[in-house]
Amino acid sequence: MSELERYPHVIPSRRSIVDADDAARIRMINEDVWIEYPLAAKILGHVKYMLQLPIKQQSPCLLIHSNGGMGKSALYQKILSLYGFGRNSGATLASMTIRAKHAAGHRTFSDDLIGAVTGSMYRSSRLEDEKLSAAIASRDVRGIVLDEVNDMLHANRSDQARNMKFIKELSGAPYHLMVIAIGTHECNEAINSDRQFARRFSRIELTPWRDEQALRSFIATYTMTFPLKAPSDVGKSTIVKYLVSESDGVLDTIVKMLCNAASWAVLEGREEIDLDLIKKGREMPIAKKD
Repeated sequence: MSELERYPHVIPSRRSIVDADDAARIRMINEDVWIEYPLAAKILGHVKYMLQLPIKQQSPCLLIHSNGGMGKSALYQKILSLYGFGRNSGATLASMTIRAKHAAGHRTFSDDLIGAVTGSMYRSSRLEDEKLSAAIASRDVRGIVLDEVNDMLHANRSDQARNMKFIKELSGAPYHLMVIAIGTHECNEAINSDRQFARRFSRIELTPWRDEQALRSFIATYTMTFPLKAPSDVGKSTIVKYLVSESDGVLDTIVKMLCNAASWAVLEGREEIDLDLIKKGREMPIAKKD
């Protein structure tokens, strides 16, 4: 019997790993994977729609915000995998993660932002408009995705205002870049500091997972990536309710519990996930002794 026939409960690309050693399987269980869910699909659809719009005097902007652990970083990476630099063709989204160094002064922030939108062709915010416009057009850059926008609030008020003004200028003539901002709820405070600019943003919140049917579908798809030798009945109401209750609906916690449970299933030779292992998955597994 072939691997495809023996392990139909595992996605085809991972069935060859099911008979590998425990260490290899545990590494695969804990790899980052993208699982689409309704709200993520909606956001990606918005981004695709924005890229299809004609160049506008005031480019559309999107703010994605949530508490920690709700999948913002995975969504950021997914957007870049679809539309970031390095793809073969089509409209491109530049990207930049706001870091602690950007709170040190406006010049650092603005220089790094110019580097981001020009693909590192230039790194000075003192660049002439004509050169900047040409660099943006030559790479078909239609927008910028900014991650951890809440960290803009670490700068002093003067630099916060200057940083936001600089982003606003890039979204208008002659650059017309759309802005996709991602971060915690504090992003709203950063964006709202410029009321005129704030009106350009559509806002979407990544909310805690409470819908049992939606979570059941997510879990079923996610566990199909685990190279276990037996199928897991993770759709049981007791399992779904427990995950919602124990995680408080935080996606990162749900994923960690599932990965830990699957790792325990390998380490203990049980090869399937049940409620007992989900409960055990609240803690990090312990590797076997050599």
